[in-house]
Amino acid sequence: MKFACTQENLSHGLSLVSRITGKHVNLPVLENVLLRVEGGILKLSTTNLEMAMSTVVRGKVDVEGEYTVPAKLFLDYITLLPGGKVELELTDNGLEVKSGAQETVLKGMAASEFPLLPQIVRENECIIPEEALKRALGRVSFAASTSQSRPELMGVSCILTDGTQPSVDLAATDSYRLAEVTVGLKEKGLSATLIIPARAMAELSRILTSYTDDVGETNGVTWSFTENQLVATYGSVELVTRLIEGSFPPYKEIIPSSFKTTALLSRTELQKAVRAASLFARQGLFDVHFSFDPSAGTCSIASADQGTGKTKTTLQGKVEGESVHVTLNFRYVSDGLAAVGTEMIRVGVVDGNSPVVLRPDADDDRYTYLVMPIRQ
Repeated sequence: MKFACTQENLSHGLSLVSRITGKHVNLPVLENVLLRVEGGILKLSTTNLEMAMSTVVRGKVDVEGEYTVPAKLFLDYITLLPGGKVELELTDNGLEVKSGAQETVLKGMAASEFPLLPQIVRENECIIPEEALKRALGRVSFAASTSQSRPELMGVSCILTDGTQPSVDLAATDSYRLAEVTVGLKEKGLSATLIIPARAMAELSRILTSYTDDVGETNGVTWSFTENQLVATYGSVELVTRLIEGSFPPYKEIIPSSFKTTALLSRTELQKAVRAASLFARQGLFDVHFSFDPSAGTCSIASADQGTGKTKTTLQGKVEGESVHVTLNFRYVSDGLAAVGTEMIRVGVVDGNSPVVLRPDADDDRYTYLVMPIRQ
């Protein structure tokens, strides 16, 4: 194997694929990145058996071949090299790396030790606009559960709907809060329901954020899937992940269709009020009390703790319906306020024991964030 490319391209490619590697006692090769030189390119691949990622680095091929080296060590070293040409050559001693006056040998393992990467028959396929998907992932994935007691909640539900306006509903919940957003699809649509691991969605979000190749050549993010696997392709990067088995909760049934009280408030002012109340919330409960008064057109945010004190902030807004009091976890509310995005936010309340819904003040923004109340 003999290959030459720029330091910038190699460093960027390694940074894309190296994050999913990690220490594995029984399979130490999973800490490595597979370098495969063929067809005029260098293909970098990594896997942790749950996910696999690959990307292409363009350069000059002298000799085809393949080898694996520790991904983190290789990336850390390449980032220290000066910009310019980097030469890679496989010898009996290992992988020789040459750049200017620097010469290094990396010890690795034979490519035959690397797990076979899954191949998917691309039958079911859809294309999602990259900017819309990147924003959607940032507004949904954080709400997924981290508890392994219910594996289906550790993923993002993706409901693909065909029709005149094909779309995908992305939703995540940990049973205490729920985030859902609808994204339109490019070109044709299809009907299917997938549960994609939240970690895979986080990696996909990172790819969309850090990808620096000629994005003008891409046509969005392509999803191809089978019954148990999904491959997401964006430019020269490919992410393959297992899908989560099981059924996602019928979450649409718990989203209130109407409210007894609604409020239109400044998101910035509400964020500050919640942050202030969080300083005096009771440890372990994280409780903050919201009181809506339509007659005065106000929303009050308060908290109290015997050890630290108490606080109350009253915000002016457009409040309609009935007076109501509800107690919420300030961490969940803060996450939702950050995800909504618009300067004005719509709040919907049924009563003190029903879910509270936050939505952006924009008709074309189909985002819903729901928080379950703390029952006194």
